[in-house]
Amino acid sequence: MGLQEELGYRSPRVNNVQRALHDVVAIPWLSPVLSKLFTPVDRAFHRMTGGRASVSGALVGFPVVVLTTTGAKSGQLRTTPLSAVPLGDDLALIGSNAGSGKIPGWAHNLRANPTGTVAYEGREAAVKAREADPDEYEAAFDSAVRVYPGYAGYRERADYVIPVFVLEAANAA
Repeated sequence: MGLQEELGYRSPRVNNVQRALHDVVAIPWLSPVLSKLFTPVDRAFHRMTGGRASVSGALVGFPVVVLTTTGAKSGQLRTTPLSAVPLGDDLALIGSNAGSGKIPGWAHNLRANPTGTVAYEGREAAVKAREADPDEYEAAFDSAVRVYPGYAGYRERADYVIPVFVLEAANAA
């Protein structure tokens, strides 16, 4: 069983209002600001709803998962709401950091300790992460751009290779 099946993950259907909001949240200077604002809000909303909903998911139709990793430096558990995209039976995370120009902390954490958990709509699974191979990398970006076209702009503006991680169920063979 793949991670998507284990979590009951499904790609969201984006409505016309959400699609219009994509243009707003993709504004280069606004994306990092909104990300900083919505991350703590999504964490709190996730707790309040028992992990069944996210503000980002409701407003713009992003498929939000909550990733828990072990801090690369601190060794403490770190929880981050992230947009995940389907990749085969698994999920991919794009380390664009909302176009902020730096690699996100969760990516450093996964490089240091590639195990963790991911939660989606009230279900949780242990995962192992690995960096995507070149074919998976392109497929994950294609999938991400279909969900949210702003990823294409993030990639164009980045002065580094945006990391892409494949999350697999820890119990996968």
